[in-house]
Amino acid sequence: MTKTVRKVFFLWEYEKEEEWINQMAREGWMLIRTGFRKYVFEKGKPGEYTYRVELLDKDKNSKESNSYLLFLKDTGIEIVGECYNWVYLRCKTAECRFDPGDRPLYNLAHLLKLQEFSNKLRSVFVACIAACILGIFILEHFTPSPVVDFTKGFCTGASMGMAVVILLATPYFRRINNKVKVAIKEMYTHE
Repeated sequence: MTKTVRKVFFLWEYEKEEEWINQMAREGWMLIRTGFRKYVFEKGKPGEYTYRVELLDKDKNSKESNSYLLFLKDTGIEIVGECYNWVYLRCKTAECRFDPGDRPLYNLAHLLKLQEFSNKLRSVFVACIAACILGIFILEHFTPSPVVDFTKGFCTGASMGMAVVILLATPYFRRINNKVKVAIKEMYTHE
């Protein structure tokens, strides 16, 4: 018996997502497949598996990521799902090799990956906005025509839309940055 659950977790909520998946496992629902906002569970023995959500350093098809994922498989850890550069891992709870305790270094590493991803995303948006604005200025020197007017309008709309997205995402970027600061502080004050 399987069931599909559609649920949204933001990038910085990976701990919450991981806890939810493990709670489902404790209730007897084992994650077997993932997608964008989609989790497929199979009925099983409660607590049979322990899950971990991890963000890969590089693209999941890169040599480094493939090598790391092969290493995990060799240690008995299964990859049950992927979504972009996120991988969903599991191992049998009785023989699990996941660190069950407090993981300050692991959390910091994850947060730094998220921070890097959000910075890259913001940079891409800013570059696109700059390209659109440059395109608008260049098109000002062309003779008005339906194609030129459409392109200027498209560039204007696209740049405005991306600017709004950046403004709306700023609190989330700030939240990731604050979590990184807290994680670093925790590393130095952790006993």
